[in-house]
Amino acid sequence: MQNSMLPEPILAGLFSFIGGLLTEKSFAALGTILMIYLGYFVRKELIPFLKVKRNKEMAQHVLIIADDVTDYFRLKFPQAHWSVWLDRAVDRIIDITGIGKDGARRAAQASMARKENHPQSTKSA
Repeated sequence: MQNSMLPEPILAGLFSFIGGLLTEKSFAALGTILMIYLGYFVRKELIPFLKVKRNKEMAQHVLIIADDVTDYFRLKFPQAHWSVWLDRAVDRIIDITGIGKDGARRAAQASMARKENHPQSTKSA
């Protein structure tokens, strides 16, 4: 009998408000919105960052290969100026790396420019 005399509990407070809003459909809608945002973030931020990192690593590998190839031709033709065998070196860099002719030419020229500034770095044992 005392139970009938007590007033109904008032559903007030933050948890009861959130509990009323968060139904199964609202959870599905919130999940959909979060997945759309996550896809947008990955496309706009993460993918370009990974591409830049990959391109930087590829450029470093191409420069190392260009250094090796130009060292080889420098040893093979010690009396010739590097401009004489540059085309052969560019073709060899293209064969090894698969990059375009312009990129291979720039890598070979950069390698030779570095070696002209520091000739002691190309001495072999």
